Amino acid sequence: MTGFSDAQVRMLAGKLQEKHIRTREGHGMTLSYIEAWHAIDEANRVFGFDGWDRETVSAERVWEDGRREPKACSYAVRVRIRVRAGETLVCRDGSGVGHGTGATLGEAHESALKEAETDATKRALTTFGNLFGLALYDKAQNGVKRSPRPNGWGGAFTWVIVSAKGNLRAKYRDPHSFCAGMRDLITKALTPEDLDTLWIRNTPAVEQLRTVCPDLRTSQGGHYADILERVYRTQLARLKGDEPRLSDTHGIDKSGLALATPRRLRDEAHRKFVASLPCLICGRTPSQAHHVRFAQPRSLGSKVSDEFTVPLCALHHRALHDNGLEEKWWQDHGVDPLKEAERLWRESHTRQSGADLPADDIPPPTRAGE
Repeated sequence: MTGFSDAQVRMLAGKLQEKHIRTREGHGMTLSYIEAWHAIDEANRVFGFDGWDRETVSAERVWEDGRREPKACSYAVRVRIRVRAGETLVCRDGSGVGHGTGATLGEAHESALKEAETDATKRALTTFGNLFGLALYDKAQNGVKRSPRPNGWGGAFTWVIVSAKGNLRAKYRDPHSFCAGMRDLITKALTPEDLDTLWIRNTPAVEQLRTVCPDLRTSQGGHYADILERVYRTQLARLKGDEPRLSDTHGIDKSGLALATPRRLRDEAHRKFVASLPCLICGRTPSQAHHVRFAQPRSLGSKVSDEFTVPLCALHHRALHDNGLEEKWWQDHGVDPLKEAERLWRESHTRQSGADLPADDIPPPTRAGE
């Protein structure tokens, strides 16, 4: 590693932290990977913001279908990473394939290219060592630094979530991920009956948390099992129409706010919360808080109320604005933005009121099998 500083050599020789590993199911196997933003963040940390760059060497359209809806295409891309190590220029190449869909061929092409370039970039960076995901190619993952598992959590139990219909929904090796998955299902329940059935089927696993993981608590000292029960009761009350009406800091009753009301609430904390979530269309991060324009009557120079914001990645945010027909754009993607916006407003303000789980206590749900 001639040319790299001693500090850089130590970092490159280090192990990949387990907390940065994500998993997904594919071809009957559980596949491990790191997210692209993390690989780029590590490159900035190790090499410096001005110590490396990326060049797309080639991009080839593999396949395209402009007749169906949505439009779709695939690209194969080759990316070159150049790292300046003292007087030495280190070059590494990586190849990747991306598939994209969109309302227009242009949108599909951009999505496919972005995915292919991201894949190729990760593969090129992998050649620099464990920090960039090389450790995941080793079946034993000896290059991964494992987090300590208090109370024998790791491997001692398999945490299972069962759907309201009695089907296996997910398995987790870690109770934190189990709690995140349960919380996600509870908040997405559509009827009191489904929620009750879901809760009854999974109560034994929730109760097991108290016995097996007595120290599984939030920063405020609350046990995760108690918090899940509170989330369940809050959601049940909402679905039954028994919950107290939420009032924001402006004294406006949220549930009484009609779409046509001219009141336009501004809530910076809520916008930041929305932007922290994955894109509603593709699930990518980071996102931007998009204001659903047809939620309220047009007003010169004013966006709609912050109540009507949803997360969109930069690609789909721009595609929506370029489209011009927002309602049809959402319909084509099979998403009800007003329903999502209402759910997110309720969730962020319930969290702020202390009646629900703070965002930093149970992390967002991860892929099944993690």
